[in-house]
Amino acid sequence: MSVPPNQGPAVPLDDVTRSVSEMYAKFPYPSPQAGGAKLKELVNLLKLFSMENRYDLAGKTVLDAGTGTGHRLIEAAAAFKNTRFMAIDICEPPLALARQTAAERGLENVEFRLFNLMDDAQVLGKFDVVLSMGVIHHLSDPAIGLRNLVHNMADDGICFLYIYGRHGSRERLRRKAIVSLLLQGNRKDFERGIDLVKQLGFDSFDYGWNLNVDDEKSRDALIVDAYLNVNENLYDTDSLFELVRSSGLHRFVAYGVTLDKHGYLFESRLDQGARLNVKTTDPTTLLGGPAAREAYNQLTLADRYRVIDLLFQPNGYTLIGFKEGAVRHFPENGRILANTLSVKDLQGRALTAAVRQS
Repeated sequence: MSVPPNQGPAVPLDDVTRSVSEMYAKFPYPSPQAGGAKLKELVNLLKLFSMENRYDLAGKTVLDAGTGTGHRLIEAAAAFKNTRFMAIDICEPPLALARQTAAERGLENVEFRLFNLMDDAQVLGKFDVVLSMGVIHHLSDPAIGLRNLVHNMADDGICFLYIYGRHGSRERLRRKAIVSLLLQGNRKDFERGIDLVKQLGFDSFDYGWNLNVDDEKSRDALIVDAYLNVNENLYDTDSLFELVRSSGLHRFVAYGVTLDKHGYLFESRLDQGARLNVKTTDPTTLLGGPAAREAYNQLTLADRYRVIDLLFQPNGYTLIGFKEGAVRHFPENGRILANTLSVKDLQGRALTAAVRQS
């Protein structure tokens, strides 16, 4: 992996990026404690993806954009010791914790760098896999940030994105609005906001924050991320389509969704059943009788995405985007290509499945 010298953010931060950076510097996420709890979500995702698609991560290079305190990535680096990881973040305090945790684990296959994802003047290199889990929606301009990520993908590269879902976030946003009103709009009064969240009993978290932490500082960091975050964007199907249109990706697919506290593989086809012993978003049961199913089968894939978004109301999407050369990584008749949308088609009217290799 050939990369430029280690440099910090090269351009002045915009106001939103500065506010987000200051928030996470004060309340590093997901945990301000080095070492500690083992967060398995990312390593489980990579193992599931590798198993389903027979994708071998050995020898690959992986970029984690917005690693925070690195707890999730470090578990992945420990599990895939023949994979080279680079982890970047906008602020130094979380990275310091990440470096300490990696050193305590004796890991030699991960490097941490200070980096501003909104700075398109910097290039980190070309990576086989790019991860940005729960980051894009906090950027000052998510579309620009995604394009910058895509610039760092190899010609056969794959990226994983975790993005907040609009429909399934209503209850969290209701609670967030209550806290904001009680703070009289001053969400940067984090200490008072944390106290209010606890007094209101809002410190029971949906999937994504449900880390079962047992120390107060980590719980406070989760509260800030969930209820006091200074910037977040939420997405439904059409805004997801808009996000990827100018990304430079060739195709993309919803790999999975989070519903309440559970994860599901994404499936738009009827009667496909569970795969890999994981529940799917098979819409068969929610469509009721044969007339609704027949009507659903007549829809374009893009409209099936819209129906599933409204039926299941995810609070988060795990998306996979890929370059043209990456199509060869996926089984021709597998779930990924059967549910994949062409970004080129998103720019026109015909939104159809891409189920064959180019």
